[in-house]
Amino acid sequence: MPEADIELGQSPLDKKADSKNVESSDPESFYRINNSQEVKDVPSKEPPKDEPTRKPVIPPRSQKPRTRRSTDDLESKQLEIDNRSLRKDYEEVRHELRIAWRENREQATELRDLKKQNAHLKETMRTQGDSRSFKDQIMSERRKFYEHVDMLDDHIAHLKHQLEKTKLHMDQLTFQTREANEEKAIYEAKLQSLQKQNARLNEDLTECRDDILRLQPPTQIPDSKIAEEYSNLHQQIASWVDDEAEESQSMETQLGNLLADKDAPELLKSILDNDLIRVTRRYSDAEPLILRYIIQTHIHRSILADDIYLFGLDDHNVTILRSIAHAMEDLEPKRDFLTIQRWRSETLQALAKIDGFQTEQQHQATTISKDLYAALTYLLPEIASQENGWKRLHETVTMPAVHLATNMRFSTSVYRIITHLPRPSSSTGGPSHSSSSNNNNIIYHSDIQRFTIIDVATQKVLRQDSILKIAEDGRIGEHVFVVQPLLLRMQKDTNGGVALCKPAVAVKLDEPMAKRSKGVGKLGAWTSSWFGGEVAEGART
Repeated sequence: MPEADIELGQSPLDKKADSKNVESSDPESFYRINNSQEVKDVPSKEPPKDEPTRKPVIPPRSQKPRTRRSTDDLESKQLEIDNRSLRKDYEEVRHELRIAWRENREQATELRDLKKQNAHLKETMRTQGDSRSFKDQIMSERRKFYEHVDMLDDHIAHLKHQLEKTKLHMDQLTFQTREANEEKAIYEAKLQSLQKQNARLNEDLTECRDDILRLQPPTQIPDSKIAEEYSNLHQQIASWVDDEAEESQSMETQLGNLLADKDAPELLKSILDNDLIRVTRRYSDAEPLILRYIIQTHIHRSILADDIYLFGLDDHNVTILRSIAHAMEDLEPKRDFLTIQRWRSETLQALAKIDGFQTEQQHQATTISKDLYAALTYLLPEIASQENGWKRLHETVTMPAVHLATNMRFSTSVYRIITHLPRPSSSTGGPSHSSSSNNNNIIYHSDIQRFTIIDVATQKVLRQDSILKIAEDGRIGEHVFVVQPLLLRMQKDTNGGVALCKPAVAVKLDEPMAKRSKGVGKLGAWTSSWFGGEVAEGART
């Protein structure tokens, strides 16, 4: 057969060899092929040299998990990312191996075709004889074949090496992930334990706080605040009287007709008696003091009286609270006076927060203001024409009195308002005098230190250095009425108390107060000390 009949054009060995298995052969096997002997397919281990080997990117090995929970979470996430990347590379390598196997099978098929061609060429050579050039071509093709097989073997070996490295890295990552998960579980268990411990500690703290609050006394209103509110109340009363009764001309007449007039308000008749009316007729300048006495007396009876448990509280609830307070004294263990007072203070403060109580308190205060204002219009007809004139009295006098009474009841201390003339033997101390009924209304010069004494004739306040006629026993006049009662804070287990505000007393002096002269007389009696000499013994005493 001529050489043109031998098809040695494009050899199947010139194609890209990326298969995993190719048939391995040597010179002896090639000789058997030429002799048409059956050759089995052998997987090739040499990778193709013309295709660049793709190396999977090996993710960096994760660092050792930190002890904190946030670091563990970050490292777990990084391990999961590395694991997913490694699995992706692994799948790509497997895909390439499948392609290599598929191409290897195709090359095996081509190899079988080549064997058939070699058998055909052998038959041709038998008929035509050996040809030197043909043998050279066969040797050349044989060398190419071997080179191609070696290349595939190298590529397969490289892929196997990469696969082993990938598996090793995956094992390491799996081990690290397992360790991280174990540490994470440990930290989560510790965290749950700490959370439970924290919850128990919070419960203990709340219980301790409640115990402390139960042991602490309620907020105590200081005496200074009570005294300040009491003084301000009487200043407001004096201010209202000065503004409304300044130009009144008919009060003296109205007072004269009060007891005989059947239409006169019963409120005034219950407060004023004949003695006070006679004082007013004798001393016309005493009318403002009479008005202040009327207002403070009615305010005391209606709001500040000791028998008022809490202004605005109905009698039924007052009875219940009083019964509870008395029953607490018989409990075991025994409740002392301060414990009962604390309970009373907290209970009344809670009642004061109820909207219904506040509404009732405001309603009763409004009624008191209107009744008082209506009674005062009898003595001061000029103010009857004022529209809603009672509102100013309500805002400046009644409501401050309500606020004062409420604070006095909220306190754990006991306060008393003494409306009669206090004597030293009762509570306030000082020089003692006879306590007979005839001497109860006598005012002594020493009382100037204990009382605010107002001259009923001139409305002037007596001072220690006022020029007065003093009797041998120290008498200077007679008590008429109390303008501002005494405020006491009662002491525990005693009948006495601490005076917080001095009483203001209207006094009818035995002799009118002399005017202070000007000049040398202001220096007092003559003594040798005027000229730098020694003080006389009589002046010293």
